[in-house]
Amino acid sequence: MADLLNTTSVVLKHIVETKSLPDVDLIKVLISQLLGYAILAGACITKLPQILVIRSAGTAEGLSLEMFEIETYTLLVSALYGFTQQLPFNTYGESLILAVQNAVILAMVYSYSRTPAMRRLAVTGAYVALVAGVMSGHINKQTMNSFAEANTVVVVLSRLPQIFKNFAAGSTGALSSITTFINVVGCVVRIFTTQQAGGGAAMMRGYVVSLAINATLLVQIILYRKNTAKVLAAQKSRADKDKGAKEAKKEQ
Repeated sequence: MADLLNTTSVVLKHIVETKSLPDVDLIKVLISQLLGYAILAGACITKLPQILVIRSAGTAEGLSLEMFEIETYTLLVSALYGFTQQLPFNTYGESLILAVQNAVILAMVYSYSRTPAMRRLAVTGAYVALVAGVMSGHINKQTMNSFAEANTVVVVLSRLPQIFKNFAAGSTGALSSITTFINVVGCVVRIFTTQQAGGGAAMMRGYVVSLAINATLLVQIILYRKNTAKVLAAQKSRADKDKGAKEAKKEQ
């Protein structure tokens, strides 16, 4: 936050003293920092619509388990890369916040899909090992750079299962349109802020690829919206009937 306050102070001082706007480059830096912190604040609720959709529907129907597992990994890599590269927190902080929210979604999907305990433990263990490796210094800056370079490919792999699943079903299931739209906007903003902050080619490629993938998902949500509504309604109806049947048995 100190960087934003310092830049704002410099800009205001220049305006007061010269009665004119500062250089375009300085204005870009200020805008980049403002957008960075805005994204950071927005990240706190980005995944909330998806969590509410799953809870409201009472199902993880149409959601790819692999997508959320791999996406959580890519978010952790992005956050840890920014940390090891000593970039300003506002350039990578939202990745950490989104990773935490993604973990909540993943837990819900695990629960609704009745994922085997061994898989849950293995995936959770991998996340913990990655974070512990960086915090302990066993995974250094150069190694994290390699992880970040590979992250672009991993991002594609994380989303392709969901895209193919949507295409095959002609429905996007419980995938949240609000969260997906926010992801698209966030990627556009991050491309700009990463360029201004000098986040590096690896981070830039990651955001460009994420933009393309999330835009594809958003198009699918729009195209399949009518069929998706029917699928979710049918799923909720079945869930209500099952619940009613169980309650009837208890009363007997």
